[in-house]
Amino acid sequence: MRCISSTLATLAAAGVLALAVPGSAFAANGALVINGVFHQNPRGCFEIPRLSTVFNVADIPALVHNVPGCAGGVVQIIPPGLAVQVPGTHSIFMG
Repeated sequence: MRCISSTLATLAAAGVLALAVPGSAFAANGALVINGVFHQNPRGCFEIPRLSTVFNVADIPALVHNVPGCAGGVVQIIPPGLAVQVPGTHSIFMG
């Protein structure tokens, strides 16, 4: 009986992981527009070396970090459908 419950627990854990992991592996649907440059289905970190206009037309929020490399703290969240000015030496994470 112990072997059956252990097997069921393992299968349940594998099922949860199978459902959870694919969602994090895909890019956002839509685009991130930085100073007029379109990034289709954005994923990852985007550097903002100078004052920039950022328009989030993706289906997830964009996270603005206060340092390059998407390190440091999140200082602003850009919801889908919103355009904002982002200061230089910042970065934006989409994921």
